[in-house]
Amino acid sequence: MGKAELKVPGGKLLRAFTTLREGRIEEVRITGDFFMHPEDALEDLEAALAGADFKALAEAVERFFAGRKVEMFGVGAEDFAEVLLKAVVQAKS
Repeated sequence: MGKAELKVPGGKLLRAFTTLREGRIEEVRITGDFFMHPEDALEDLEAALAGADFKALAEAVERFFAGRKVEMFGVGAEDFAEVLLKAVVQAKS
């Protein structure tokens, strides 16, 4: 399992936990002290990333947020992509 944290400058803390199988995201869990509305968007993001190719993770995160109206406070889509990529790198090592 890969784990990573990201303190967003002037913002919030994100934590990501990932497991990989055959180059794909098997499981994702994201926690932290950020706010997101609607609240179930976080669960939807985690579900949307399950099965994604880890090499296209940043694009999958961007696609998820581009296709939905999600308000985020203290974090952005690029922050989610960054912490998830760090967790994937840690999972691979």
